[in-house]
Amino acid sequence: MTFNSFASATIVPVNIEINKGNKIATMTVQNNDYAPKKFQLILLKRTYKDGIEEYKETKDLVATPVTFTLHDGKIQLIRVALKNTQNYSTKAKDYRIFIKELPRRVKLENSVASTVDLVVQHSIPITISG
Repeated sequence: MTFNSFASATIVPVNIEINKGNKIATMTVQNNDYAPKKFQLILLKRTYKDGIEEYKETKDLVATPVTFTLHDGKIQLIRVALKNTQNYSTKAKDYRIFIKELPRRVKLENSVASTVDLVVQHSIPITISG
């Protein structure tokens, strides 16, 4: 049994490279659960300061759609692109796209919960190179 067997979503590919020959990258997210799921995309630039990994908001990249709902078994295409093509350089730049599963709103009968839903945030590396 693979790790994806336990996952509520399958994401392909698991890393992205954007360069002059590949200006727009695509990836897919598939809902493996029985219920609809909402997702949100968050783009961050990854840097290191004193050997510690840091993430900062960035406007260098754009991803679409920013939020989406997937019904069971459905697939969503995501596009990621560099906003300013002058940002291509010989030194690679590292970013991350976080695909964040948003919690479901469930109406509870008599205010009693019988299950716990886990939400997952996937972190996919994005490399920008010349």
